[in-house]
Amino acid sequence: MSTALFPTTCVFQNKYIELEIGPDGRLLLLVNRHTGHNYAGGGYLWRLCLQDGDEFDVEATAAGLTPEIVLEGGNRASLRYTGLQRDGQPLAMSVEISVELCGDEIHWSIRLKNNEPKLVVRECHFPLLGNAQIQTVPTLITSSNGGERIADLRHRLTSQWKGYVTSDHLFSAFTVHYPSPAATNCFVLAGQTEGLYFGCHQYPVESTLHQFRLYPGEKIEAGFVRFPHLAVGQEWESDVYVVAAYQGTWHVAARKYRTWADTWFQKPRPPEWVRRLNGWQRLIMQHQYGLRHYKYEQMPRIRTEGEAAGINSLFMFGWQKGGHDNNYPDYEPDPRLGTEKEMRHGIEDFNRHGGHVLLYANGRLIDTTSEFYKTTGKKISVKDFHGNEVRENYKFQGAGNFTLTAARTFVMACPSSPEWYAILQGLADKAFAWKCHSLFLDQMGYGEYPCCDPTHNHPPLWRGIIQAKAEILRRLHDYMRSLDPDFALGIEWPSDVTAQYVDYVHSITGADAFLDWFRYTFPEVILSDRDIRDDTDVERRVNLAVAKGLRSDVEIYRCRSTIAATPNYSAWLGQVNRLRQKHADLLLEGTYIDTEGFSLDNADVTARAFRQRDQLGIVVTQSHSEEVAASIEVSGYQLESWDSVGNPVPLSSGERGRRVRLTLPCHALVLLRWKKVK
Repeated sequence: MSTALFPTTCVFQNKYIELEIGPDGRLLLLVNRHTGHNYAGGGYLWRLCLQDGDEFDVEATAAGLTPEIVLEGGNRASLRYTGLQRDGQPLAMSVEISVELCGDEIHWSIRLKNNEPKLVVRECHFPLLGNAQIQTVPTLITSSNGGERIADLRHRLTSQWKGYVTSDHLFSAFTVHYPSPAATNCFVLAGQTEGLYFGCHQYPVESTLHQFRLYPGEKIEAGFVRFPHLAVGQEWESDVYVVAAYQGTWHVAARKYRTWADTWFQKPRPPEWVRRLNGWQRLIMQHQYGLRHYKYEQMPRIRTEGEAAGINSLFMFGWQKGGHDNNYPDYEPDPRLGTEKEMRHGIEDFNRHGGHVLLYANGRLIDTTSEFYKTTGKKISVKDFHGNEVRENYKFQGAGNFTLTAARTFVMACPSSPEWYAILQGLADKAFAWKCHSLFLDQMGYGEYPCCDPTHNHPPLWRGIIQAKAEILRRLHDYMRSLDPDFALGIEWPSDVTAQYVDYVHSITGADAFLDWFRYTFPEVILSDRDIRDDTDVERRVNLAVAKGLRSDVEIYRCRSTIAATPNYSAWLGQVNRLRQKHADLLLEGTYIDTEGFSLDNADVTARAFRQRDQLGIVVTQSHSEEVAASIEVSGYQLESWDSVGNPVPLSSGERGRRVRLTLPCHALVLLRWKKVK
C-alpha cells in the first residue's frame, strides 16, 4: 500500500547503504554502511535546462520546491514535484522521481511532463550528487577512450581551459560524452577499498553526458545529463540509473556495468587468425598532401620488414586514388601507386606467406570534393539544429606549412541512410574480391552530432546515431561472414555498443592510458595499443601492451615508414612476439582479469593476469629501476612454468609453488604459468 507523506523525510537502509532524502528533496545521506562514509552533501537531485524561443539554457531547479513523497512499500518511494518556476512565474511542468534500494545499489528513474506552450525541455540533469563528499575517494575513473584515471578531480575541474565561452563565474565543468569518448555509460569515484559507481543502464543507447562541476565553496557535483527535447504536451521517462556504494577495488564497479551489459551485449567471436594476431604495421601508402611513401609493388618488402619483428599483417591506409583522407567514399586504386593488378599481387604475397592485409576505409566521412558528395552526399549528410551540414576538417602536414590552410573538408554520413549502407557493403565486396582478409572502417566506434535533417528517416534532434552505427556494423558483419567465415571487420574507437559486432578495435590511445577499464569489463573485445611510432621508450610501452593483452599497432613516423626504420623497436618486438605466439593460449586468447587472482607486494612492478580454463598466466614487468624484487602469490594454483624476454630473471618458488619471488632487471618481461590445483 502506498502512503503519501507531505512533507516528510525519506529514509531507507539495509546492510549496505543508508539513504536519506530530506522534505525539500535534498540528498542528505548516502552512506556506505560497511565503512561509514557519507557521500552526500545535501544537494538537489535534478535540474532541467529549457529553451524559450531563442533563449537557451534556462534553468528550472528543485530549489524552493517541496516534493510530495510517496512511500511505496519496501525500500521504494517516489518524489512528485509540481509548482516549477522560472523567475518566480509558475511553469506547467512536473517532475517525478522513483528511487529504490536494491542491495548495495540505488535505482533511480525520472519522469518529465511538459505542458508549457512556449518552452522546450532540452536537458535533464539527473541523478545529481551535489556537494559530493569524496575526500577519501579522490580518483575519478571515466571510460574516456577506453579508460582514464583522474587522480585529482578538483584539479581537473579548475585547470580546464575555458576560453571566453563558459559561465565559469557560476561553476567549472568537466564533461565526458557517451558514446565517445566514453566507451561505457558509467563512471566511478574510486578509492582503494571502496567507491561510488554511477551507471546509466539504458539500451538501446543514446547520447549521455557524464558531468562534473565545481561550484563556489569547493563544492563538487557529479551526475548524468540526458536530452529529452520535450515540446508542449510531451512526456519522457528515463530508464534506470544506478548509484552503488560498493566495497573493494574499481573491478567491483566494472562488474556491475558488465552484469547489466550482459542483458544485451553479444560476445564477438573473431576468426582464429584475428585471435592469434600479434598486431599489424599501419602504413599510409600515399598521404593526403600527395607524398607517396610506398607503391603496391613494394608490399612484399613491407611484409618481410614486418616479419622480422613478428608482424605479418599490413593495415593499409592511403591506398586509394588521391591518398589518405581524400575523395572519400570514391575508393579506387591510384595509378600513381601502381596498377590494380599490382595491388592484388601485393595482397596475394601476404596471403601466400601466411599474412594478412586489412583494407582501410572511413566509415562516416564524405569528402565535399568527391563525386559521391555531389550526387548523394549532400542529401544524406548529418545536419545540425540550424539545418547546416556538420563539417570536419582534416589536414596532414609534410615538410611545409601550406597544407595547414588547405585542409580537406568532410561531412558525415547519417547512418539512417540506405545509400550509405550500400557504400559500406560495396567496400566489403571490393576487399573480398581483392582477397583482403579484413575490412576496417575508421571512426565507426565514435558517436556523432545529433542529426536534425527532417528529410531523413529518424526523429528530429536524433541522438541515437551510435545505435544506428551498431546496427550497420551488425548487418555488415553478418554479410561479410556469409562471404567467408574468416572475413573480419574492424573499427576504430572502443565503444561497448559497437564493439560487440566487430572482430577487433583500433584503440585511440596507448597502453599508458587506463585501457584496463575496458579490457577488464569487456575482455572478449580485441584492442590494439597506439602511439608507439619511433625508437624511444620502446621496451616499457611494448611490455605494458603485452601485459594488458593489446595487439601491436606499429605506426612508425605516424604511418610513414615500416618498422625497419626503428631497429630497437623491431628487435624488441620480435622477441616479445615470439613469447606471444609461444603462449598464445593465454596472452592472446586468454580472458584478461587485470590484477585479480593474485597478490603482489611491490607497487613498482606491473603485473596483469589472464585465465584460460585451468591455466592462469601472470605477466610481470618493470621499467623503473635497474633491478626490482617482488613476490607474487596465487591461491588455488601451483606454478607450472615460466618464460621471459630480456635478461635472465632469477626466480624462486615456495609454499608448494603458490608463491614466487622474482628479481626483475629493467624492462624484463616475464610470464608465469600456473595450473589450478584440484
